[in-house]
Amino acid sequence: MSIIGPRALQRVADSLSPRDWAILRFLAAQKFATTTQLRRTHFAGHATVAAATRACVRVLHRLLAHRLVGRLERRIGGSRRGSAGFIWHLDVAGERLTKKPAAGRRRIADPSIAFVDHTLAVTETVVALHELASDEHLRVTRLDVETTAWRTFLTRRGTTTVLKPDLLVTVSSNDYDDHWYIEVDRGTEHLPVLLAKCRAYTAYKATGRAQAEHGVFPRVL
Repeated sequence: MSIIGPRALQRVADSLSPRDWAILRFLAAQKFATTTQLRRTHFAGHATVAAATRACVRVLHRLLAHRLVGRLERRIGGSRRGSAGFIWHLDVAGERLTKKPAAGRRRIADPSIAFVDHTLAVTETVVALHELASDEHLRVTRLDVETTAWRTFLTRRGTTTVLKPDLLVTVSSNDYDDHWYIEVDRGTEHLPVLLAKCRAYTAYKATGRAQAEHGVFPRVL
């Protein structure tokens, strides 16, 4: 495994297009995305799905060659899907270009199937929101993923807890701003875990912090 020096990394960074940067930032936020999800988000302007897929794969392979992105051995839909079935993530160079200075490198060498499936479901929700925003009457004016959406707070008992929605989203029209906490539930959690999550939302609502931040308490979806 070769080490990418600062000068080489800067040369790579200087060669990136705005779309390349958008893909890297998207993967930095989402952790994992399929080729299809990246195509829908960043290559929507092509005449056909096939043309968009080919363009997306070419760009991803170029980023892969520079170790900006990597891909898991597992594919969506099996090996017959070819490059369209790959699951992508940031590689070492991509993380160095997108992470905050104090952030450490994420360990993604052997993620569990459950973790990847849940993460891809969250990514799919984000992609669907981007597609929704293509409607001229609706805009996604805020979209916080995972830790950016989390809130640490004190309960009435004085204990510290963390509210951990998968997404915090504001969808705006000309007349309304709709605020949402989104939980991507794949039917894998036990009832006690779900009840604890409900109690966390109730406790956070009682602090009034969300109402101060948004003007209302966001709905939980």
